[in-house]
Amino acid sequence: NDTVRGMLMKSEATKQKFIQLRAEGLSYAKIGEQLHLSKSTCSSWENKFADEIATLQGQRPGRC
Repeated sequence: NDTVRGMLMKSEATKQKFIQLRAEGLSYAKIGEQLHLSKSTCSSWENKFADEIATLQGQRPGRC
């Protein structure tokens, strides 16, 4: 299945960048444009990496 293979082919660096951009509040559209991801991949990764995103959001300057 090309879709599954495509998801597996995404680099770890791309996943980490997705987590960082999502934690900064960027939309799926903007992230998809920058990282060449579909909105469905962004949505899937949002669920998969929710804990990592939340952790980064808690570490942003100006937050208690």
